[in-house]
Amino acid sequence: MLRVLAHVCCVSLQLALGAASAQSTVSAANQPQRLAAPQARSAVDALPKPAVVAEVLLAVGAMRREPAGEPLKRGAQVFEGDQIHTQDGAHLHLRFVDGAMVSVRPNSRLQIEQYRWDPQNAGRNQVKFRLDEGVARSITGQAGETSKDRFRLNTPVAAVGVRGTDFVVQTGLNDSAVLVNRGAVVIAPFDTLCRADALGPCASPASRELRAEMGEWMAKVEAGRVQMMSAKEWPAGRRPHPSEPRSLAFEGAGRESNGSAGVDTAQVATPGVLTAGNVSIGLINAWRNDAAAAARDPAGERLAEERAEHIARAYTKVVNPGASLPASVLTWGRWAQTPIANEQNPAPWIERSDYANMLVSDGVNAIFGPAGTRDIVPNNGRFAFVLRDARAALLTDQGPSAGKIQGGSLGIDFAIGRFETVLRGSHQDVDGTIVISGSGPMRNDGLFRALMAQPADPNIVGVVANEGKEAVYVFSKPVLTRSGQSSSFFGLSRWGR
Repeated sequence: MLRVLAHVCCVSLQLALGAASAQSTVSAANQPQRLAAPQARSAVDALPKPAVVAEVLLAVGAMRREPAGEPLKRGAQVFEGDQIHTQDGAHLHLRFVDGAMVSVRPNSRLQIEQYRWDPQNAGRNQVKFRLDEGVARSITGQAGETSKDRFRLNTPVAAVGVRGTDFVVQTGLNDSAVLVNRGAVVIAPFDTLCRADALGPCASPASRELRAEMGEWMAKVEAGRVQMMSAKEWPAGRRPHPSEPRSLAFEGAGRESNGSAGVDTAQVATPGVLTAGNVSIGLINAWRNDAAAAARDPAGERLAEERAEHIARAYTKVVNPGASLPASVLTWGRWAQTPIANEQNPAPWIERSDYANMLVSDGVNAIFGPAGTRDIVPNNGRFAFVLRDARAALLTDQGPSAGKIQGGSLGIDFAIGRFETVLRGSHQDVDGTIVISGSGPMRNDGLFRALMAQPADPNIVGVVANEGKEAVYVFSKPVLTRSGQSSSFFGLSRWGR
């Protein structure tokens, strides 16, 4: 029915445009200077333009999107309403505006029917996919996490709703199979109580919930019912691309795990999300009173000054002021193809497959190290580190906007496993100096994180690298802009000794 209506609309539009063109041609015969072309353009401009909802992170093999009929490549924008077609051997990874990630595997057809995300009003969020054929994996972003009743993935025979989830769907014309890597989904066959035009999980008697903690199970939908089966029955033939996040990937009979708390790799390239080692700190929308408290905290300024002086006195300086640091083995990169606003000398654009070598990320930029760079951590010595470089940004409604870091101090006591640090930054939309100051424990594997006593305290988490000769960390702090908006000042820093 929808296709019929769309066809009727298109025919009507063509007739309207044809009539306008004919009228303009007649007028032009008598008055050559009449503006016929703008009349046609005004009719086209009246059409609503589709919204950009995602960016292509990975494009391997032959694929195209409809209705444009054009090939997709890395860095391309994807629009609401696009239908993705992947051919044999093709893999596509998409990152959506709310941090969600979707991978489309070979010989698949996925349509983005709706993708609306309003960070200020969760009631306006709407996410709806339609997988007509093949395999797709979805890792929900903020829209799916905050509005689970407004997320839906349809196949020809079933509806899949989420409970905050990483899941994989394979479908043909007559049956569908679903696996859950994390969280839970609700699967239901279409019937009078579960309609394809609805949003959210179906609550029909035929619906079933599949949770990750249930173990090696999958749900298969066929002939109007859901059947729970061993995951060993998962259809083979469309395996994930190697650059899909392995810590969450689940195919066939086994679930891979890195044995840690697990980094949500769907979020790692979302501006403001902090990742270091196996720790990930999700995007935090600062409350206005926290940001205001952080902005008017003179005690925080004094504490930062005292901490910087203490680091200068109490920690061993390996490199004297003015001397050159040894060359770093760590490198910078940025996730998005386009640099953020106001950024000078942006980091090189990186490949998604470099994730295995990533040490820290703030969602805009990341710092990478060679394999094994975290293997050796000293167990003695108390050293002052020198700030090599740092990048920072302010999270705005229009996206991240680059800020500055003026300087800082870092001290690490390897004998007792403790660190303390101070950074000073600024942004054109924030009054005064933004102080990032904190201290906390360091684990045996070299991962350290600041203790937070108040909501206005900054998040700081990082790792030691290169046999304890280098360190990197990411940070974020609630701030208040000149216009009175609460926001987050975040970034990452690289240190050496």
